[in-house]
Amino acid sequence: MRSIAIYGKGGIGKSTLASNIAYALSKFGLKVLLIGCDPKSDSTINIIGKHIPSLLDIMKTNKNPSIDMFLFKGSNNISCIEIGGPEPGIGCAGRGIIVGVNYIFKNLNINDYDFIIFDVPADIVCGGLAIVVKEKYAEGVIIVTSDDFMSIYAANNICRGLNTIRVNAFGILYNKSTKNGIKYVEKFSRKVNLPIIGIIPYSEEIISANKMMKTVIEVYPNSNISNIIKSISLSILNIKEGRIPNWLSINELEEIFYENS
Repeated sequence: MRSIAIYGKGGIGKSTLASNIAYALSKFGLKVLLIGCDPKSDSTINIIGKHIPSLLDIMKTNKNPSIDMFLFKGSNNISCIEIGGPEPGIGCAGRGIIVGVNYIFKNLNINDYDFIIFDVPADIVCGGLAIVVKEKYAEGVIIVTSDDFMSIYAANNICRGLNTIRVNAFGILYNKSTKNGIKYVEKFSRKVNLPIIGIIPYSEEIISANKMMKTVIEVYPNSNISNIIKSISLSILNIKEGRIPNWLSINELEEIFYENS
């Protein structure tokens, strides 16, 4: 059984990539479990085609829910769970992940699956968000970033957190790539000593598929973007080991964006 956690800045496209990678892996014949760890509970929407009840919402009225109450099957028989989170301004999302993940692994036979993907919100500055990798529920992390400063800033925070807790990262997924922006991601990749394992261009097909609440591979199976995601998914499947990343000071991070650096 293999497992990864996908981290990155909010809005960077983690959930879209997580669902598409899950779908691609399922098409390779693997039994896949996708676990959404975002309070918005939208990680699995492109697999199921709608929002599903979150585990934490169910646990408000049933402290010991059965598996069939929070585990749902979607496209190509992918299993999906949304952990959910507290209402805005109330409670701690990280604490919710701790409760949810512990309950899932206590009650679900994880060895039934070939590959598990955790879609984790934001960066790793909150200790609760790190529980997935800190407690070895996932083997390591894939960091999603774009080429703007705040995306790379968040990616650097994740690297710093992983370095602190001594957890491996497998590499970087560069999403919504641009011709001029790739140099910034490449500089960051070299400085933190993590490979870029995939480059995903801006795609109207992905936007269209998202509006249908489906993966792009399902809607446009022979498109260039679908082939890119399939190739990236195969690379992820074949990764043998990760590495503890370096991290940069704010001055080093800013220097990435200087034209003469």
